[in-house]
Amino acid sequence: MSHEALDAKDAHYAEAKLVTQVGTGGDLVLTIAKLGIGYLSNSAALVAEGFHSGADLAFDLVVLVGMKIARKAPDEGHPYGHGKFEGLTSILLAVILLAVAVGIVNDAAGRLTSDELHPPGPLAFWVALFSIVAKEALFQYTIRTGTRLKSNIIIANAWHHRADSISSGAALVGIGGALMGWPIFDPLAAIAVAFFVSKVSFEIGSEAIKELTDNMESVDAEAHAQMVEIIKNHPEVLGTHTLRARRLGPDIVADVHLEVDPFLSVSEGHQIAAEVRSELLQTVGALSELIVHVDVENDWIDPYERLKGRAPTRRTMKEALTAQLASFPELSAVWDLIPHYSAQGIIADLILEAPPEVDQADFRQASDALARWFLGAGFSVTQVRCHRHSGVVVAALP
Repeated sequence: MSHEALDAKDAHYAEAKLVTQVGTGGDLVLTIAKLGIGYLSNSAALVAEGFHSGADLAFDLVVLVGMKIARKAPDEGHPYGHGKFEGLTSILLAVILLAVAVGIVNDAAGRLTSDELHPPGPLAFWVALFSIVAKEALFQYTIRTGTRLKSNIIIANAWHHRADSISSGAALVGIGGALMGWPIFDPLAAIAVAFFVSKVSFEIGSEAIKELTDNMESVDAEAHAQMVEIIKNHPEVLGTHTLRARRLGPDIVADVHLEVDPFLSVSEGHQIAAEVRSELLQTVGALSELIVHVDVENDWIDPYERLKGRAPTRRTMKEALTAQLASFPELSAVWDLIPHYSAQGIIADLILEAPPEVDQADFRQASDALARWFLGAGFSVTQVRCHRHSGVVVAALP
């Protein structure tokens, strides 16, 4: 990875760390205020909101730890890096949120079955209102940063702020109703808060599972489309198939099969792959690793069918041809054999040597006869192109 890419990742990490720290400060203040005022004013809804903000505070702290671990460089035990620790962090947070929701429902149910319900104090109303404004501001700040950085964990944290803002709205309605003479509204609002908390829990858990199980849906469609466009725009790439990408925390790891001219040399094919890989790594910001496989056709249509029989090797076919030369005195040696493999069979470039006294007509007749034998020899050869080698090296430059 280039120094520019590493510097960009460092800048992204610093920005993600800052937005999370701001959220941590906000959640700490709200947790203390909601729990303290909620208990003092006897508001189940606000206490539930306090636990919700406390879960968000825990989320912030785990996000900071998860991002730090996920950012560690690859090592011998983790050659693809530590990005999946971010997904594991999200799973842990989903479990925490679900446990908080269950606790809120349990407390609210106890209040609903109580013989006496007391309305909360008016201060609870104003704390809930302040929470709505503060959490919505944190949501707007965090979602913009997460979208710009394309960080799933930051985006998840942003939606925690939005869920807290919405649930604070439910708490506000419940507290307001209780203050107006319907105290049952307060525990009912707490159950509504628990619903929002559990919904966020399932959404975060679902996204984390997609990432940890290498689900393609974990990679945003924009990044996938960008990779396809860059590959197709390379002048030497005839096609592409099996572009597979997966998330490793903030990073994307992908592999792709390129289709190139079947008559290119191995080094030419490798050069094309290297060019495509370099451009993708430099252009697609989240892409951290790419494996490029070079094909001469779409071999993914029926990969098992191609493995039923082992294709003959160059050496095997060349030895068989050399043994057959005894029947062709016009030909002195098989200088080289270049097989081109495809699903339809083998196209063979056969380079033959002949004594100087053999004219072109006799060489053509003998080479045609050898080619016909080769086509029927059971090597799955479908076409033979014969060439005469002069045996003279014209030039060999350093």
